[in-house]
Amino acid sequence: MRKILLFIGSTFIALVLGVSAFAAWKLYPHHNPLPLNAPLLSSSVNEGIARLHNAEALTDYKHLSRSFQAQILASYCGVASSVSVLNSLGIETDQYKFFNDEASQIRPQLKVMFGGMTLNDLAGLLTAHGVQVLVHHASQFSLNDFRSMVESNLKTEHDYLIVNYQRAVLGQGKVGHISPLSAYDRVSDSVLIMDAAAHKYPLTWVPIKMLYAGMKTIDNSSGEMRGFVEVSKKKLKDDQS
Repeated sequence: MRKILLFIGSTFIALVLGVSAFAAWKLYPHHNPLPLNAPLLSSSVNEGIARLHNAEALTDYKHLSRSFQAQILASYCGVASSVSVLNSLGIETDQYKFFNDEASQIRPQLKVMFGGMTLNDLAGLLTAHGVQVLVHHASQFSLNDFRSMVESNLKTEHDYLIVNYQRAVLGQGKVGHISPLSAYDRVSDSVLIMDAAAHKYPLTWVPIKMLYAGMKTIDNSSGEMRGFVEVSKKKLKDDQS
């Protein structure tokens, strides 16, 4: 009987360790660079560098380049994007401290770890850090509206755009994703996505029409279309008068 109990115990421990190892393997990103399919373009190739050099709307790039963080967990694209933007606004935090008491009430860390977040969750979590957030679902604006908002935002300081889109539209596998925008090039009509999943993709130029199509998809977790959020510091009452 003792041998049987020892066997059951050791088997159970081995099973728990195996499940834990598998969970850890699934949760943590693995360095696995993937190719970009045309018309997507890496910012590090000659044409990508030229676009950045010639772009007029790239104010956010200068700040995000200093504060950008790649996601530390496979489901943390929204967390990493939020932290990058918050730090650019002078609100110091990191992905380990992101879930303060207020943020945890909106969407707990464990739910994000195993289920990611919706566009509205993203807005709520950012608001928990004292910033002003405007939510735009793709059902509420046209491609031309989006282009105008992007160009205007990326020409001004102290406000940022984080997009939520379906990767499949970009030929990158069927999964929802969140990342900040950092530049817009009018000549190629493309935006530079600072991809939070840096273990797979570089900073990527994407035709704005393609990104819009990627946002105009339904997030099954919410039943709503994806889209983007505008993030800025809350104005003081003295500034509003």
